Amino acid sequence: MVRERVNSIRPGIIGGSPHPIDGTIIFPPADPTRILRPHRDALILSLGIDKFDVRRILVDPGSSADLVQASVISHMGHNLVGLENPGRIMFGFNGASTISLGDIVLPVQAGPVTLNVLFSVVQDLSPFNIILGRTWLHCMKAIPSTYHQMVSFLTEGGQINLYGSQLAARQCYQIAREPGTSQENEPLPESTHALDQ
Repeated sequence: MVRERVNSIRPGIIGGSPHPIDGTIIFPPADPTRILRPHRDALILSLGIDKFDVRRILVDPGSSADLVQASVISHMGHNLVGLENPGRIMFGFNGASTISLGDIVLPVQAGPVTLNVLFSVVQDLSPFNIILGRTWLHCMKAIPSTYHQMVSFLTEGGQINLYGSQLAARQCYQIAREPGTSQENEPLPESTHALDQ
C-alpha cells in the first residue's frame, strides 16, 4: 500500500498551491522582542505535515537529505513495512552511520505552499522529529537564517517568513545533552483535527 502511494505521489509542488519564485529576499533587523540575544540556537520550526502539526523540525542546510523519525511515521498511521529503498546507509556529520528504513513522500505545508517531500525514514533522530535539508530548501527556494530565527521564501503574493522557536531549540539541546534520553517520552505530532476541536 505504501509502495503504491510512493509510486503515485511524486515530490514537488502540489497542484493548486502557490509556487515559490525567484527574487530578492530581505531579512529585517533582528527583532529584540521576538529573539533572545545573544544566541546560538538552531532553527527549529513547526509545520503542517500530512494532516498533522509537527514540532521540533530542524532546518539544516548542511543535510543533503530530508529525514523523518520512524515513530512520527507510525504515529501518523503509516505502515513502516514495505517502504521503498530500505537499507540505504546514511552518514552524518561526525561520520556515524545509520540505516534508512526506506523512503516515504509526505506533503509539507509551509505558509501557503504545500510541497510533496521525499523523506528517508530513520529510527533515531533524537531530539528532532524531522530534519529538512537542502532538498526542501532548494525546492522552496527558501533562505534560512539562524541569526534571524526564520526561513524566508517568495511567492507571487510576496515574501513568506516562517519563524523558528528558540524555546524548542533550547529544549532539543537539553534533550540531546541528557544521557540515555529516549524519544519515547517526547510529544509526537498532533492531528490538526484534534487541534481544531
